Amino acid sequence: MGLRNFGLALVVSWLTFAVSGDSKTTAWAQEGNRPREGGIPDLVAPLPAETTTPTPDQVDAAAQSGQNLRLPPASNNRRPAPTSPVSNTRNTSRNSNQNNSAFSPRLARAAPIMGDSFSPSLVIQDEFRLDGSGFPAGGGASRSKIAENSSSLPMDRLIFNYNHFHNAIDDTLTHSSNVDRFTLGFEKTFRDEMMSIEVRMPFLANNDFGPVGMTSRNGSDVGNLSVTLKSVLTSDSDSLCAAGLTIDTPTSGDTILTGPLPLVFSNDAVHLSPFLGFLCTPRGGNIHQGFLQIDVPTNANGLTDGINPPTELLEQTLLYVDYSFGKQLYNAGRSAQGSCDIRRVLGLAELHYTTTLEDSDVALLGMNNQVTSRGNRLDVVNLTFGLHTEFTNGTQLRLGTVAPITDGDDRFFDFEFQAQLNVLLR
Repeated sequence: MGLRNFGLALVVSWLTFAVSGDSKTTAWAQEGNRPREGGIPDLVAPLPAETTTPTPDQVDAAAQSGQNLRLPPASNNRRPAPTSPVSNTRNTSRNSNQNNSAFSPRLARAAPIMGDSFSPSLVIQDEFRLDGSGFPAGGGASRSKIAENSSSLPMDRLIFNYNHFHNAIDDTLTHSSNVDRFTLGFEKTFRDEMMSIEVRMPFLANNDFGPVGMTSRNGSDVGNLSVTLKSVLTSDSDSLCAAGLTIDTPTSGDTILTGPLPLVFSNDAVHLSPFLGFLCTPRGGNIHQGFLQIDVPTNANGLTDGINPPTELLEQTLLYVDYSFGKQLYNAGRSAQGSCDIRRVLGLAELHYTTTLEDSDVALLGMNNQVTSRGNRLDVVNLTFGLHTEFTNGTQLRLGTVAPITDGDDRFFDFEFQAQLNVLLR
């Protein structure tokens, strides 16, 4: 019987050890301390040791052997790992796009392209094909361009643009007129910030020009409403590619010329402008981005002089190629705390190229006059230089100037001043 009691005691001791060890293993696993691939577990404080409860078989065996059922708790000599306080504060300011964006901080901080856009002008030619009064359709607010205070990165923001085009409307009578354009809009992301919709409405401060000799031009102060859909195709921590479509709707009014040859140029065309864009932000703070876009009019605009039968004029298809280089000039880092403090300043240098992909359409007015695009085939090159300033309250203020490189018919204005304001909503 002594040997039997000894064997029972040995079994009870083994079961006690096994249950205690299993409890420690369970606590270890619950704490998430399974060894990683490197074989070194995370150092976290272990759970308190648990007291095992004997089973009925153990109670009977222990009663026969006279053992004490009060087993000591499983010992654990591991010291709790030192813990550091975890801050429960969060950045609640609206400028936290670099933290809340679905993209990497470098991509989220990229400054949008500034742009250079202005619509090509139409011209009236007489029987000797001499240019007369020139005028841009819609006063220069009838065709939208994606590379105008925009980025390949979808954003949540409010948009305000101001463009001053100096000497944007010329004619053979050595008279020039300036154009001031204001644009209001917004951009909203969806589908986990991988897509966005953008709406813009341009306005002209004064679209009545003249008299120029014996001719005056009157136009609508409202431009064409544009809607842009944008989607990210692929992205990583340093770059992304996007594609989209801009739709220009003919919300602008007609352009009316008065004088020896009265003319009404209707704004009827809907423009579809698909585009591809890229954004690259390698380590070092520099920003490279660009767009390739084609602007296609889907229908013609009406044209009448009140004497001859009405006719139509189809605007030319345009190709836009835009590239922007940005370099960080100032970064306040954590020292920028107030809502109006400047966080970052970037310098922007951009190259913009616009070309026509087809010959100009010609609308005949009687036997002696015609309306066509000035210069027929165009190749326009502009340079843009600007400063992009970010404030800690989520506001971006951008100032820049555009210098035309080409001359003659490929020069839409003498220079342009830009002021752009973005209010980030996240």
